[in-house]
Amino acid sequence: MKPVLSEAQLKRLKEYKFKSEGKSLLEPVLQDFSGYLLEKTPLWVAPNVISFLGLAALVVATFPLFLYCPTATEEVPWWFYTICIAGLITIQTLDNMDGLQARRAGSGSPVGAVVDTACDITALGIGVTSFSVAMQLGTSPEWMFYCHLILFCLEFAAYWKNSFFDVLHYDLLESNEYLTVMMMIHSVSAIFGPAAWSTQVFYELEARVIIVGIVSVAYSFVIFEAMLFILKQRGKRSNAGLRGSHPMRTACPLLIHLILAFLTKGVSSQQIVQNYPTLYYLMFGLAHAKVTIVLRVADATKSEMPLVDTSMLGPTMLFLSSFLGDYVSEYFVLCLAMTLVTLDLVVYSTLVLQESCDYLNISCFKVKEKS
Repeated sequence: MKPVLSEAQLKRLKEYKFKSEGKSLLEPVLQDFSGYLLEKTPLWVAPNVISFLGLAALVVATFPLFLYCPTATEEVPWWFYTICIAGLITIQTLDNMDGLQARRAGSGSPVGAVVDTACDITALGIGVTSFSVAMQLGTSPEWMFYCHLILFCLEFAAYWKNSFFDVLHYDLLESNEYLTVMMMIHSVSAIFGPAAWSTQVFYELEARVIIVGIVSVAYSFVIFEAMLFILKQRGKRSNAGLRGSHPMRTACPLLIHLILAFLTKGVSSQQIVQNYPTLYYLMFGLAHAKVTIVLRVADATKSEMPLVDTSMLGPTMLFLSSFLGDYVSEYFVLCLAMTLVTLDLVVYSTLVLQESCDYLNISCFKVKEKS
């Protein structure tokens, strides 16, 4: 099998130094709690193990909700939402612990920085769909569609903008704040039931529409600001991150995914996006996670972003199946696309980890013993 990372990329990855500045709104409080739990954690627990455990907890916690709410309009017992809250709390806590554990054990590495980012990005793709289901956004398919697109673009734009700096800058609203908002939404559904989001609050607008509208408008401005900054970098050259890449080249994988999403929504004869939104947005979220992880790897290895990505295969198959009418089940193709996107994400991540760890002579899941 052809290596994912070239020799030159591996050399630059070895030289990569992860630096960060700034704190999000909730980070000081959550870091204190994570620091307390860290004192109870053995030194031999690898930071990457903590990162993967957090992601695994979220996957397990949200699976029942996704299974029983395929159209994002169903109402399930309160404990479904409570389990999701537990999964979100777990990944939030462990995400704050992994970096602290790396510094505590002296096992920080470029691989760890990429793993932490990859878990965060994948968690966002899953988390966004979970709170959409909790709010029964399937009853407002247009809002659900644009909400997902905006939040996925936000994450890509944030990492894209940060790739122009030598230091990763944390804003007031980061993953901790996003996860907290998701918990609050699940809490409302658990206490009052998801029907509470149908309450008409202002000018006969439902509560869910107002919340999603405010979030969408606010983050659209954030994306717009990031894009302006990125376009201003055109023509500038630097060895840091993706500064040497043309802005449009970097954006190609994301743009292709967005175009496929719009086309599939518009031409699907079996209304696959409207009838099976949970599975569709999970597939779309994992495909988004893959291209954002590729962006993060390109940044860490100071290399150009590929024009196309294998994660496009699943969405492309789904789009093309729309032209076959009743000759093929679009739901079957959607399940196949979900499988391909998931495998692509897992295989790519595994190969990057394996190649990086072999080159750097480190173990991904073990703490190197101090001599």
